[in-house]
Amino acid sequence: MAVNRQSYKKLFSNTVIFAIGSFGSKLLVLILVPLYTAALSPEQYGTVDLVAQTANILLPIFTLSAAEAALRFGLDAKTDDQKKTVYTTLLVTVAIGLGVMAAIFPLLSRLDYLNGFAPILYIYVWTSALRQLNSTYVRALEKVRLFAFDGILTTFLMIVFNILFLLKFKWGMTGYLLAIILSDLCSSVFLFVSARLWHHVSARKFSLSALREMLRYCAPLVPTTLLWLITSISDRFIITYFHGEAMNGINTVAYKIPTIITTIFTMFSQAWNMSAIQENRSEGREGFYTAVFSFNQSFMYVMAAGILLINRPLTYIWVNPAYHEAMLYSPILTLATVFTCFNVFLGSVYIAEKMTKRSFVTSLAAGIINIILNFALIPKFGIYGAAGATFAAYFAVFFFRLFDTDRIIGFRFSLAKILFNTALLGGMAVINQFSGVWVYIALGVLFLIALAANFSELIKIAALLLPKKITDRISVLNRISKNQTERRDEDGGAQI
Repeated sequence: MAVNRQSYKKLFSNTVIFAIGSFGSKLLVLILVPLYTAALSPEQYGTVDLVAQTANILLPIFTLSAAEAALRFGLDAKTDDQKKTVYTTLLVTVAIGLGVMAAIFPLLSRLDYLNGFAPILYIYVWTSALRQLNSTYVRALEKVRLFAFDGILTTFLMIVFNILFLLKFKWGMTGYLLAIILSDLCSSVFLFVSARLWHHVSARKFSLSALREMLRYCAPLVPTTLLWLITSISDRFIITYFHGEAMNGINTVAYKIPTIITTIFTMFSQAWNMSAIQENRSEGREGFYTAVFSFNQSFMYVMAAGILLINRPLTYIWVNPAYHEAMLYSPILTLATVFTCFNVFLGSVYIAEKMTKRSFVTSLAAGIINIILNFALIPKFGIYGAAGATFAAYFAVFFFRLFDTDRIIGFRFSLAKILFNTALLGGMAVINQFSGVWVYIALGVLFLIALAANFSELIKIAALLLPKKITDRISVLNRISKNQTERRDEDGGAQI
């Protein structure tokens, strides 16, 4: 069956639903930055960030990235028995892995920054793992509205717990971690009850053969996830080693502005992964991937240019003055984040094709490049060196994945468009290092150029997604819509 207009509409509809559920929780990360920077000193923020990142490292190791299999195999499961086998097998796998994890915690407690935090770190990993598994499996059941509501609920709980623990009780770093733990725990219980996941748990449905198949899929994802984590967070540990917790606190805040990009992209990515799997064997998938990838590029470039335009005033308004230095580093990290998102998009090809070994190889390359450059640049250039190393790693791996996935899917891309837009964003990042009225004028001009260069792609997607009664009334959209229909009829696929 060919990919058709409905495939785009389903992708768009799921994106909107995921956005409703995710926007609050993702926006919360940004809203709470002023609270965190007011309640925690740069040293404290740097330390608690290392604790959280340690949890992120332990999570894929001891859960074997089971949540990734929950989506891929859950979507393939058609009968109730098959669904029970997927969820039960993964739930047992996670429980065993987290049980084994307890053995290493006496060793972790010897790390200086984990002194006194080892027990809470263990609970943190448990609650994160359960929420990750349940929320991903609910997506696999295509209960996207429930997933969205859970995001809203979790957002509300995070606000309540943070206000309670940081402002009222003034528990500092412990309060920061407890707020995350309790919100994850409440979310896990809510999803288990609301989605009636107990109906998907059956000791008789635990399957060693299913476990072996899922582990073949998951096994390469464990080092893959770790390597991406290393690429994104190794600079924090190395900065702390060479320059101390305070500078790592500044670096942590510098990442918050690029988080706006990943926040919005994640809303789309959750829906896109489902579409990529469901449309994987459809006729015309090449056109579908081409169209979505091209639009995703244009949207990301324009959004990143907009963020670079407001980087300085946003930082002044957003964070405590002790962290204002972060605005010098966030532009480079913004550019790196764009390519992070592109790599995630291209990684969906490996997920859909179950080629997770290729994902591992490309992630290994990113990790090696990043670590080498971190040790070479951070001692001398500090956060600038870390940001430059992160960008270089993601940029290099992006081109490898771009040509590699092109061989698998055969979708088309414009190298000129990629290089031109990257140069524009690079220019805006450099200009952000200066101050004065001329800076805002120059940034405004480059933003308008980026908007003009990508506007036609955004309009084409609008013509495809908007209802026909609206496009018929707008001449430019009507003309584009007719051209798209003619091309789809000629190609029998999803070209735009």
